[in-house]
Amino acid sequence: MFQLNKSESKGARCGTDRLKYSLAVSFTAAVITGLILFFLVGQGDSSSAHLAITAFIVIVGTALTFFILWTGRVNLLRMVTFIGMDGLIFTIALSLEHEVHRGSILLTNQALNSSSVPICPITIPFVAVPYFTEGKMVFPSPVTSLFAVLFMWLGLVLILGRGWCGWICFFGWMDQFFASLLKKPIIPLKNLPKWAKLFPYAFMLFLILVSAVFLIPIFCAFMCPLRIIYDPPAVTTTFQWITALIFVTGGLIFLVIGPLLTKKRLFCSFICPLMPANTLIGVINPFKVKIDTDLCKNCGLCVKSCELFAITKESLAKGETTIECAKCGKCMDKCPAGAIDYKLMFTDQNIRLFFIPLAIIFNLVIVSSFIWMIVHYLMTGEIGSF
Repeated sequence: MFQLNKSESKGARCGTDRLKYSLAVSFTAAVITGLILFFLVGQGDSSSAHLAITAFIVIVGTALTFFILWTGRVNLLRMVTFIGMDGLIFTIALSLEHEVHRGSILLTNQALNSSSVPICPITIPFVAVPYFTEGKMVFPSPVTSLFAVLFMWLGLVLILGRGWCGWICFFGWMDQFFASLLKKPIIPLKNLPKWAKLFPYAFMLFLILVSAVFLIPIFCAFMCPLRIIYDPPAVTTTFQWITALIFVTGGLIFLVIGPLLTKKRLFCSFICPLMPANTLIGVINPFKVKIDTDLCKNCGLCVKSCELFAITKESLAKGETTIECAKCGKCMDKCPAGAIDYKLMFTDQNIRLFFIPLAIIFNLVIVSSFIWMIVHYLMTGEIGSF
């Protein structure tokens, strides 16, 4: 049994002292982050609107980098970008794109037949396989969109691993938001059986096989709970009513009520088909989360607080997370000993100073494109395609 400290919150604050950088180091890293964002986001357009967006992104990126490094606390400020920026701004931009290009956020047969549906990164495992093996595009989107999303996703996953799920993903913000609302879980989930941990991998394999054999994106068409917000079906038939009911029910269970009651990201842990791909490919990324067993007090707060079931008693004893870790930093913030941090693969070298700026830069570069789409729409009434 874990021995819980009665002054957990105070201890956690003391533990983060080990993870702080000096004012000078934090400021220098923040300025470098801001400069990189300036050159990446500010290229190619000298209009006042684009300069204003660039300035906003630079200020946000600089501030986030500075305060995360200086305070030693990661998770709260990470959620500013993950929920408030990456999630909500993307949702607004996508909804505007739908309204402009097809007159409604609803997914109509006309949009399906025209192969103009914006492709989702979640579809990559079961869309890429039939395309590369049989030359068939099973998702109603141009092949160029598949390659654009595929290369973006693959590059980021190779660098950040499952940090994609904690810092970049456009869709994980929903169960993240509801999992963060309550202080304590109403329904604690502990000691997951092995089959539950293996289920997402079996589910991804099932979706790949079905897509390859029947040439249909079965997850998108009949299962995806994200469709309560993204591409909800235009309901005109009994069958469409049934599928819409599945989307709504799944969304409430895995994105809203379940995360709210359990304080766990249930969709990202068990349902998302991209999670196993992120996990398996991300094994070779250079950034790892490790636990210093000499400092660890064995209080178990990291196990309890992890929203993705990525720390177990067994992995804790080995001084590591499981491969499902999304590098969100919540366990680091909770640890009363400051025993958990970002490390370089195969070493005990602290690498927080490099991981945090990289994660923020990648996130905000992507967010800047969504902000530009919204601003351009407000100025002209037009919006680009995803």
